[in-house]
Amino acid sequence: MQVHDLAAQGIEPRDVIAYMSKPDIKQYTRPPRRLRHFRSSAGWGAVCTIALSTGVAAAPGQPGDSVLPVWKVERGVDPYTHADACLLTTQPLIMPDGYGTARVQLVLGPRALIVLTDSNIDPSYPRQGLTVDDKPVIEPDAPFPLQGQSVLFEHSVAEVIERFRRGRRAELQLGFWPSWPVTETKRLALSLRGFSKAHESLTACRDERDTATNQ
Repeated sequence: MQVHDLAAQGIEPRDVIAYMSKPDIKQYTRPPRRLRHFRSSAGWGAVCTIALSTGVAAAPGQPGDSVLPVWKVERGVDPYTHADACLLTTQPLIMPDGYGTARVQLVLGPRALIVLTDSNIDPSYPRQGLTVDDKPVIEPDAPFPLQGQSVLFEHSVAEVIERFRRGRRAELQLGFWPSWPVTETKRLALSLRGFSKAHESLTACRDERDTATNQ
């Protein structure tokens, strides 16, 4: 895996984060000047998978590559239940969608893990869902996809959490529409380092919220 040391290049991780978080990222043809040397023949969107918590940007596409998400506990509106809740979220991540790139974010709420994307998901592809290490794929709940662009794991959320806590590497597999010719699901590999500690913080947030509510 090709890894660039941002600090050695005089590039702050916040520069990458700010660029990646722009809602119109797909419309960009050139990255900011200080980030231009990260461009590859695969295009800027393909090269920008970010290992933010270690301060490095990794160029994907090599066997075994995986993104190290930054898991953050926050109070906010659960995108599934639309209620105020303690949430465990990742920063927006990038995966291919057949035409370009899609932004993907994992949000763990009180009832479900929801995978939010900004691209249209095609449910006709086989073996879509989450795998952890060598375990069988966990398929999304029906209806799938949720509102055309999101993936829901509600009935299997306890199993997903347990596998994430014990595992080392997860892989999200999704098929996107339209994709012609139809070929294969697209994949996003995720390192699970740090998830267990983050989940403990989520539990503490929920305990504090419950205590405050009952007072």
